[in-house]
Amino acid sequence: MTTMESGMEQLMEELHQCRRCGICRNAVYDARGFDGICPVYENSTGFETSFMRGKIIVALALLNGELEKTARNSESLFDCTLCGNCTQICPAEFEPAHTLELVRGLLAEVPNQVREEIAHKILSNNNPYEEDNSRKRKWISELGFDIPTNGEILYFVGCTAGMRIPEVAKNTAKILKAADLPFAVLQEEPCCGSVLLRTGKPEAAAETAERVSNAIKESGAKKIVVSCAGCLKTLKEDFPNKFDIELPEVLHILELADNLLQEGRLKPKALPGKNTVTYHDPCHMGRELSIYESPRRVIQAIPNVNLVEMETNRDTAMCCGAGGGLRSYNSELAKNIASKRVQDAIDTGANILATACPFCEHNLQSGAKIVGRNMPIKDVVSLLAECVE
Repeated sequence: MTTMESGMEQLMEELHQCRRCGICRNAVYDARGFDGICPVYENSTGFETSFMRGKIIVALALLNGELEKTARNSESLFDCTLCGNCTQICPAEFEPAHTLELVRGLLAEVPNQVREEIAHKILSNNNPYEEDNSRKRKWISELGFDIPTNGEILYFVGCTAGMRIPEVAKNTAKILKAADLPFAVLQEEPCCGSVLLRTGKPEAAAETAERVSNAIKESGAKKIVVSCAGCLKTLKEDFPNKFDIELPEVLHILELADNLLQEGRLKPKALPGKNTVTYHDPCHMGRELSIYESPRRVIQAIPNVNLVEMETNRDTAMCCGAGGGLRSYNSELAKNIASKRVQDAIDTGANILATACPFCEHNLQSGAKIVGRNMPIKDVVSLLAECVE
């Protein structure tokens, strides 16, 4: 039996673990007093294929050859954020979201224009935005201090912070500077490959992983700091597990900031005005890596800030809608999911919605426009950077 046949056999076994109970559709968390599991189901037509049970049935039919492998027949498999909320509550002995990610990778022959375009952009430009990759360092010119390209602490910026929300990158740099930690930023930072893995392009992801690994080796880094939950999950977990690539220690800037605050190396001053903040857990950082408390401790360390929780938080937090490539596959659905998450934040009475992932921030901003409320959406690093020098 070849490795591929063995992998397929194992995957089919996992898919057959689904007991068809349907709890992944809209289970009730009695102990926590709310219901709702699947953000796609809640924001779509409610067909069987909108939540995980139906997707698994479709996956089995496609892999068994009972269903022709066409773009239309496989469409539902890509209308999923892979947020893992179904995995959280699934009583069967498998992980539905991770399994669906593997299914996408094995259905490479299924035509899918979106993922082919994403892969082409990343492999050609080292970023999914089809822009000059040197822009990932453009924000440095606005800091008032230079950042070398080699050093023991490496800030891995990520495509979205570097090219779409540079405030996150600038504020991450300000925090490291305030703590007097010398750090570097790569001259040519390749995409981490997260979106390639989630959309079912593992071979392309392996190619980018090799690029990233080589660039990090050349930088002399002994510790890697990221500000993107997707980069964190990919570099910290996927690189060793999927590509057998061991990197130096990888941690999120808020994990590091939490330590620096406890050591007294960061001493935040009070933010002006009345600040009630609610925190959105990014799926990659929360459910995937169980990092729930560091961001909350950072928020609570800022004087004059009150933290309130949304109804769904930590391991049951609803997704922002951007994950799993959904923002590219079905932008309208992704933004509608984000609008519900913004409404969750409004319902708490908070006047700031904070998160720890530029990708979440970007999509939540789209959701706020749909809701039509002026709800400031900020990264926690931006909140902290406002009150440290």
